[in-house]
Amino acid sequence: LTRWRPVGVDVIDYINWRGAFAEAMDTRFYTIDYLDGLISNGRAWFMATPDAAIVVEVKMFPTGLCAVHGLVAAGKLSAIENGLIPLAEKWGQANGCAMAIIESRPGWRRAMAKHGYELFQESIVKEF
Repeated sequence: LTRWRPVGVDVIDYINWRGAFAEAMDTRFYTIDYLDGLISNGRAWFMATPDAAIVVEVKMFPTGLCAVHGLVAAGKLSAIENGLIPLAEKWGQANGCAMAIIESRPGWRRAMAKHGYELFQESIVKEF
């Protein structure tokens, strides 16, 4: 996935948002160190404004379908919804992605419905 390697990631800007990302992540699935590794290895792309930040990755499926996948977001919802997500969508399209995927809490489905996002799958879990 080297063609998706981020160019000019502002490390200081990422560090400023790192704590907010850590709070937003469910550490049963992903740790902040894992996110750091994705960013530093160029397997995830960091975007920020003064009010919000997101990290996205490219998911390649066995069929060859490519999707831009939202990993984590922090900051003001309006800045994420109206600024950063459209930016990530354009970036994904420019890099051959056929769709965007956001896997998160139900609130994101409600917030993004007006932008054309719809429920595709649901996850149910049972903890042991």
